[in-house]
Amino acid sequence: MFKNKFVIGLIVAVIVGVIGYTFLGEETTVSEADYAAEMAQERKDKDKFFRDSEESPFRKTGDFKGINYFSPSSIYKVTATVVPYHATDKKVNVPMTDGTTVAYEKYGFAEFTLPGESAAADLNVYRLLIYKHESGLSILFRDATAPKETYGGGRYLDFKIEDVKDSKLVIDFNKAYNPYCAYNHEYSCPIPPKENTLPVRVEAGEKIYQQE
Repeated sequence: MFKNKFVIGLIVAVIVGVIGYTFLGEETTVSEADYAAEMAQERKDKDKFFRDSEESPFRKTGDFKGINYFSPSSIYKVTATVVPYHATDKKVNVPMTDGTTVAYEKYGFAEFTLPGESAAADLNVYRLLIYKHESGLSILFRDATAPKETYGGGRYLDFKIEDVKDSKLVIDFNKAYNPYCAYNHEYSCPIPPKENTLPVRVEAGEKIYQQE
């Protein structure tokens, strides 16, 4: 059983070396057209990586048809407030899909609002638990698009620790990606915590992979 490549070290090292970009977004000010073009190039590069690399989760790369995505939109790039986790249970054994566990740390909560919703209404402020591990930070989450449109096991977002600045973190849901076990059952993936199930649709990032 292979461990999931979400733990940034391996996949980022490979992708940076092969195609010259990472999934670790930094906040920039660009037009909607430029942003869409940037995302299109990243997605094209990721397809090339999955099609050509020996690190691809697809054993028969010739059968790979390309990842399915929601159309990119900068409205799903939000700035969250990071609330540090101070409870005594910071160390956590996160369950994996193969029944094992992996040791992470509860770093804090990212609190944010979503497009078209009022920041003044408490009920519209969402929070996601952030995990810390040896490669940085990650958010593992599900939303109301799962399991029909997005992977039922949840999607991931990765960050560098230094992406948290003045208790703020830019979360770009357009970069939400599927773990490798969504493509190949030989991989084992960490399971999102129950509190990271959003009750709303997040129409951004990767969809369920369609083989045909």
